[in-house]
Amino acid sequence: MSQLTSPAKKKTDAALLTSVSQAKNWVQELPLTNMGEVTRVLYQSLVALNQHPLPPATRIEITEVLLPYVNIALENLDRHFSTRSFPLPERSQKVFDLKQALQLELAGSYQLAALDMLTRGGVSQKRLTIAIGRAIRYMGRTLVNSYGVYIKCKPNIWHDVHHLYLLACENKIQDKVIPKSTDGKSDPFTIEAYYKLFNLVALGIPNSLRQGEIDRLEKFFASVINTVTILDDVDNISGDYAHIALLNSDEPAALMPASEVLNSPTSRIFDISKIEDILKDFIEMTANSSFGLHEDQPMLNRGLANRLLSRLTSSSSRKNKRFERDDVAGVVMRLSDVFSVVAASGITEENQEDESSAEDDLYEKMSYGEASSSPWVDIDIETSLEDSDVEIQPWHIENSSAKGYGFKQKVIEPSSARVGEVLALRDPSDQSDNWQIAVIRWMDFYRDRGLCFGAELLSPRAISISIKAIVNREAPQRLPINGLMLPKIEAIRESPSLLLPGHMLMVEDILMIDIGSREEKVQLIAIDECLGSFAYCDYVVLDQKEDEAEQSESDFSGVWDFI
Repeated sequence: MSQLTSPAKKKTDAALLTSVSQAKNWVQELPLTNMGEVTRVLYQSLVALNQHPLPPATRIEITEVLLPYVNIALENLDRHFSTRSFPLPERSQKVFDLKQALQLELAGSYQLAALDMLTRGGVSQKRLTIAIGRAIRYMGRTLVNSYGVYIKCKPNIWHDVHHLYLLACENKIQDKVIPKSTDGKSDPFTIEAYYKLFNLVALGIPNSLRQGEIDRLEKFFASVINTVTILDDVDNISGDYAHIALLNSDEPAALMPASEVLNSPTSRIFDISKIEDILKDFIEMTANSSFGLHEDQPMLNRGLANRLLSRLTSSSSRKNKRFERDDVAGVVMRLSDVFSVVAASGITEENQEDESSAEDDLYEKMSYGEASSSPWVDIDIETSLEDSDVEIQPWHIENSSAKGYGFKQKVIEPSSARVGEVLALRDPSDQSDNWQIAVIRWMDFYRDRGLCFGAELLSPRAISISIKAIVNREAPQRLPINGLMLPKIEAIRESPSLLLPGHMLMVEDILMIDIGSREEKVQLIAIDECLGSFAYCDYVVLDQKEDEAEQSESDFSGVWDFI
């Protein structure tokens, strides 16, 4: 009886490709059933190609032969790439690094051909368009990939993108459509369209985007890219601020004061007024739509559109002075876990007033940067809730202000931190021992420092609540729904707010909620789902008697106990 055996896997060695015919024969031998091997030999062959002198036309044609196979390898790497946690797990980080290196070697081959063509003479506009266009496209892809995992971009990539675009302008090919590759994967974009696209993505402040939003943002900008114009004369700026790229820098376009921009041949002004109009129209159209969606812009939702419009039109400035810190705080992430620790802390409406002096003391210390000491720095905060499954993580406080905190990982490892995630924290400076409530505004990963993030303080304390019923409609959600009440804070929040799971409730919903030992009937009057990955709700209390709101001047109840 014969036994079946699997055929031996073909193995192809990396090669120094010096002719187009050699490259075509070599790719036919690639073992496409073994993508690990294909990726290895493609990468090594591109490295060898970039280190070997060749005529620019030959280099471009060889790289064009390799391009479809490199695209296949890049797609395969995506299948082994996980972004479920940040920083990336070790395996995902290695896959990410390989993908970036492969793209940069591919872009480098086109860049080298373009530079050789311009320095040696004999420029072909078609070949130059291919070389500069593909180089900018794949350099741009590495930038977007970095933005998507909150990793700082490698030095000189933006410098090279700007330089290549300037060379295209000098040779008057920036408006020419880049010819399609043989696999048809490239979009019918011009060099200038790709240049605008990647700068627009950067203007969206990628480190403040939520997980997965970078891809949606890129697709949105790609769909409206033709509405953006680039100006080279600062006299065309209208208003106090403009979106400006400096072609001799290593930074993307940014919103800058017009007064700081020099009238230089290396300045480029992005007129994005039509994109701003598109976003405003979208926000208006989705005011009452389910989940803030509309078929005209399937890449957007109302929350993302609101945040994007704000970042494109507002210059961020830190009005609160930040002070360097070297403390360790206990941090809890995810609304369900935040609810658990707040509920376990026993904070109720009845003991709110007892906390006011401690809060005032904390606010002053954060405002003036006074040093503080606390046993929290020394104890093992992960065991502070012995009977709970909630994970309390230690994070270094790098700086703080009256409005928030800058955190850095104590141990570099995957975490549950996400932009837009709500968190509870205990600050060593806070003598009240309250769980403060904050939201993650941005994240950056540094290989030598780990993950860093900025958290905006929402409230110095919170009260746990539960929604027992949605009175006005049948709701598919299982009850109770747990959340938080952020109480009224003088000079900060004029009335209490509710912090609840996102995309569950609607304006005008009438809720029966448990707050401590009492039940209250409330109606939602506004819901903000732009603040984070939760619903920040304003509400009014129903069924309150008017005579309870204002006490009679002759009503001295409550006075007897303290005189």
